[in-house]
Amino acid sequence: MAFTSWEYFFFLPAVALIYWQLPWRGRIWLLLGASYTFYGCWDARFLALLLTSTAIDYFCGLAIARERCPPAKVFAIACLPAVWIAGFPVLQQIFHQSSAAPFNNWILGAAAVFPVLFTLVYVALWRSAAATQRRAFLLLSILTNLAILGFFKYFNFFADPALAFCARLGWEPGWTLPHIILPVAISFYTFQSIAYSVDIYRGKAEPVRDVVTFAAYLSFFPQLIAGPIERPNHLVPQFIKPLVWTMTDFHLGVRLILVGLFKKIFVADNCAVLANYAFDPKTILDAPWALLGVLAFAFQIYGDFSGYSDIARGSARLLGFQLSMNFRFPYFARGPSEFWQRWHITLSSWFRDYVYIPLGGNRHGTARTLFYLSVTMLLAGLWHGASGVFVLWGAFHGAILILYRVVPPLKQLSEAEEGRCWRVPVSMALMFAFVCVGWVFFRCKNVSQIAAWFGALGDWNGAMSSWVKPAYWLALHIVPLLLLQAATWKSRDEVEFLHLPWPVRGVIYAVLLITVATSAVTDVEFIYFKF
Repeated sequence: MAFTSWEYFFFLPAVALIYWQLPWRGRIWLLLGASYTFYGCWDARFLALLLTSTAIDYFCGLAIARERCPPAKVFAIACLPAVWIAGFPVLQQIFHQSSAAPFNNWILGAAAVFPVLFTLVYVALWRSAAATQRRAFLLLSILTNLAILGFFKYFNFFADPALAFCARLGWEPGWTLPHIILPVAISFYTFQSIAYSVDIYRGKAEPVRDVVTFAAYLSFFPQLIAGPIERPNHLVPQFIKPLVWTMTDFHLGVRLILVGLFKKIFVADNCAVLANYAFDPKTILDAPWALLGVLAFAFQIYGDFSGYSDIARGSARLLGFQLSMNFRFPYFARGPSEFWQRWHITLSSWFRDYVYIPLGGNRHGTARTLFYLSVTMLLAGLWHGASGVFVLWGAFHGAILILYRVVPPLKQLSEAEEGRCWRVPVSMALMFAFVCVGWVFFRCKNVSQIAAWFGALGDWNGAMSSWVKPAYWLALHIVPLLLLQAATWKSRDEVEFLHLPWPVRGVIYAVLLITVATSAVTDVEFIYFKF
């Protein structure tokens, strides 16, 4: 059920209308059921993984706070994934997924073993030395979450080269690799789960003591599939204290959804037409088309993901919840550090707080700081996908971060103050050019395609007629976005125009509605669903 589907625009109002009529406890149960339904519409099989993460992190969070649960309760809740899997034939009919492949035998076996194994580990850790219990439960949470993520996302990434290496040595293992399907949203809710356990360990958050409330928090449908990645001290309290309906929340929620639809349907999906053509391996590129293609993809991925985040924030706001801002004019950044403070803010801050700073941050001298930056960006690239091109993308951005720290002219450009000198527009243009080069690594399927794109930059012999009309098409869908951002620049919020006179706001709303309703391109999947 995508945010841009007709099903969602029946689903969300229905949930919101029922939600505000219920007492608080009933709302939590409704959110849990709605979230599982929303996720199950993608692939009901993988709700078993979400239930597994829920069981692990619920009990580990309590244990980190030194609160023990009876083994019987641990075992009962740990059985929920197995119960879900056992009832999957019935669920296939409910979610109309009769074509989905049944579970493999090894998954059935793992589901049967998990409740017993997890309960035994839980009891054993409570019997370990008191001084190490909290750290042990933290490691249990982190390692199990990373193991699940690593298996489903990176198994083939590492297993395929290993088999190829064995073949070169003349050894055939005699078995084939299993076909691993990447569960939607696993990267996002895994990182949110890890943040929950770590923040409890650091004393920055309190554990959720009610399992239903915790399950609703972890599976909250507006931000479940592709973020924002919320911190427990921001989102958990909103599940504890009853929320009150206000017209302000309603107005802001509708405005967020409208702007998000504009970014996704009008900007991203139309830019995708040019980006897909330019980055099709069958396309013979020349320099103008190479540049048009990467520019189109830059605005496609921005409109796609920032649009998703806006719709997520708007959907949550209709239910009284406030999600974190995830984008703030990223293409106007003056340097790479500022770019990552503006682009996918919740993921960038996650890597900063849970990878870069624990590694050492900037506490151990320049050389180590640069090394930690490189490692962090490599991991961020790998997070985006099990592919060498994403590793190259992360390495490229790590290199840019290093250059802006060690090359004085670049450092001065990134520190230019707004409105006071020529350096500001130059720094923004240069950083945007670097970002676009990075998008080449991100969008290409392999190294040979990357080389072909850079090679095309030397070919300016093509006929002008082949790219002038596509350039007009691109401008038609980028300029309205830039005008919208100019209107919201003063508020430092991409969807905030209350500072404008009401006639101007009315015109903006009308234009947004018209562009969304008349867009010729539809049904383009959100890019970040694959991550």
